Formats: sequence, C-alpha cells, structure tokens
Amino acid sequence: MAHNKQEERAVRAAFQKRFRKFSRLELAFYGSIIITAVLMAVGIIYLQSRNLQVKQDITEINSQISDAETDLNNAKQEVNELTRSDRIAEIAKKAGLNIDNSNLGNVGSNK
Repeated sequence: MAHNKQEERAVRAAFQKRFRKFSRLELAFYGSIIITAVLMAVGIIYLQSRNLQVKQDITEINSQISDAETDLNNAKQEVNELTRSDRIAEIAKKAGLNIDNSNLGNVGSNK
C-alpha cells in the first residue's frame, strides 16, 4: 500500500508539474482569444450568408430589368408598326379621308 501511495504522489507531482494551474490573467487572456475566435467565426458566417442574399437580390432585380426592357422594346415595335405610313394611308382610305403625304411623315415622327 505504501508503494501505491508513493506512485500516486509521483504521478500527481508529474501532472502538476506538466499541467500547472493558469493564473487569472492567463485565463482571461486565453478566454478572450477563444471568445474573439468564436465571434469572428459567427461574423464571417453571417457576412457570407448576407452576401449571398444580396447577390440573389441583384440577380432578381437584373431579371426584372431585363423583362422591363423586353416589354419596352415590344411596345416600341408595336408603335412603329402602328405608325407606318402605308398603314395610316390604308386606314384613311377605308375611312374615306384624303391622304396628304406631307402630313404622313409628321405622324410617323411624333414618337
């Protein structure tokens, strides 16, 4: 039994020598490093997810802009088709109106 106690004391002494207690200042220093690392990791994850959300919003807005440009181009094409000189002359003839070719150019340029 005495031999066992001596062994235990030797093991405890070796552990205490190997793993000494940290002072309060050391604990505060290491604790602040760990807290900073955790906060930085959370911050990086948040910023990456926010960045992804903003990119998705930009993509959606660009899609809406593209759709609006397509609608605008379609409307311009329709206006061009409706204000063609020959179409206006045809409608005027059907309505029994006289055609003045000098005025037809003015109608087409009032876009």
